[in-house]
Amino acid sequence: MKTPILRTLALGLAVLLAGSMAPPVQAEAPASQGTKKIVIVHTNDLHGNVEPDYKGRGGLTRIATLLRQLRAQHPGAVMYLDAGDVAQGTPLSNTFHGEPMWVSLNSMKPAAGTIGNHEFDWGVDNLNEWLLTMRATPLAANMLAGPNAPPAFRDRVRPYIILEMDGIKVAVIGLTTPNIPQWFREVNERDLRVLDSRRALESILPRVRKEQPQVMILLAHQGLMVADDVANEINGICRRFGEFDLVLGGHLHWVLAGARIGRADYAQSGSGAQGVMRIDLQYDTVKKAVVDKTFTYLPVGEHIPEDPEIRDLVAKDLERADRYLNTRIGWTKNDLSYSLAGAGLSPVQQLLCAAIAYQTGADVVLHGPLSNHRIPAGEIRMADIWRLVPYENNIGVVTLNAAEIQTIMEEAAVYLGTDRYFGTWGLQYEVHSYAPEGHRIRNLRMADGSPIHYKVRLKVALNSYHLSGGGGRFPNLAKIVAAPKSRLEIQPDSTRDMLIHYVRAKRSVDISAGTNATVVAEPPPRRARHK
Repeated sequence: MKTPILRTLALGLAVLLAGSMAPPVQAEAPASQGTKKIVIVHTNDLHGNVEPDYKGRGGLTRIATLLRQLRAQHPGAVMYLDAGDVAQGTPLSNTFHGEPMWVSLNSMKPAAGTIGNHEFDWGVDNLNEWLLTMRATPLAANMLAGPNAPPAFRDRVRPYIILEMDGIKVAVIGLTTPNIPQWFREVNERDLRVLDSRRALESILPRVRKEQPQVMILLAHQGLMVADDVANEINGICRRFGEFDLVLGGHLHWVLAGARIGRADYAQSGSGAQGVMRIDLQYDTVKKAVVDKTFTYLPVGEHIPEDPEIRDLVAKDLERADRYLNTRIGWTKNDLSYSLAGAGLSPVQQLLCAAIAYQTGADVVLHGPLSNHRIPAGEIRMADIWRLVPYENNIGVVTLNAAEIQTIMEEAAVYLGTDRYFGTWGLQYEVHSYAPEGHRIRNLRMADGSPIHYKVRLKVALNSYHLSGGGGRFPNLAKIVAAPKSRLEIQPDSTRDMLIHYVRAKRSVDISAGTNATVVAEPPPRRARHK
């Protein structure tokens, strides 16, 4: 859901040279007379990485040490800001619904943080509880909470905050990604609305200006792309609102150490707690303006020790998570491989679909891969399940006729050969990849080859991400499943729990490569006409 597209990668490689990679913090010369320095430390998309990864890189425990060093060097002048997607992403954090990350982040005393889309992965009520306990001020100027929204969204989430750093008045305005309702159906159902970024800023900036801040920072869970899309509006924001001294983003997982867009300077700091972005702002007290900015990306490697305070905070959770992840739950007779080739039903996808059908009683399952993890023949451990299902997804079951199923499959066929495509389990069909949209899925039948009567409605299981429209990619799907006749029922168990239950029930799974789908890459040759 978050991997940058190729054109974005090309942009990232070009502008990365605008900043620098730096070693650990060293002593510096003081600011020149008449100027004051503000040091901004920025993270985004930490994704549950409390401790270093399996290669010994990164980790919030090391970022905490780096932050402590900077605060000791610049007392009262360091502001820590996080741009969202804090907790989801690792078995340790996911097992405890984000608690290790939220507790650790609170101990680091961030000034403010915006709300990322993955903050909703465990539901609106879970996020509401964490918003009530967050030490940082949660910011989202483009998220509106109605009277029936949970209390933290009404009382704690603010559009902006005014802070004073070494006598300098700093305004921090927050934005989340406007595409959240397209990923999570529950958001609209709980009286929450997410606005277009520019519309929200036009509404809130007059109030901010009345506060007369000397420095203005925008903190957004959005990333820079060559052209804006429904989830990332950084280009339009920076070109429309030149008064921001600094725009800090995220959502797209790459490093950008400062890029000029219009009159604004933009940065984002990668992902997975692999490093932080440090921005030094020089404020001239005579000119009453920011006169210099320096962007430095600080990688967090083994040269930075882990913070013992945070390590102690999560020590028991780490032990419990390790024991849990090493639990053996079953066996596989064959290698469960991952591939995007064919019609999108590699063995790991078939395992997911078989588990979903087993738990829901669905006739048909439409589900794609959630990761590229493979399981070799032999033991299946809990860690394998978490690698196959790294996101917090649920399953919904609807009743659809053959025409509706074919419409959904046609919409998905545009993404054939990519991780956006979801294969179809429980049916026979042909994918004519050369054909224009609307004519790619043909000869749709039941798995045993029998025809499907046009009046028969089948039980079809889909992922909650797709049920919400897949970030706007599947509008026909979202429209079909929302119709009353589809009788949508969200299942109580998560996708991961369904997979765990299935493997435990079967003890030994036997899934071979091959599907009931046929991909036709070329049109049949035309017959010569006899004269």
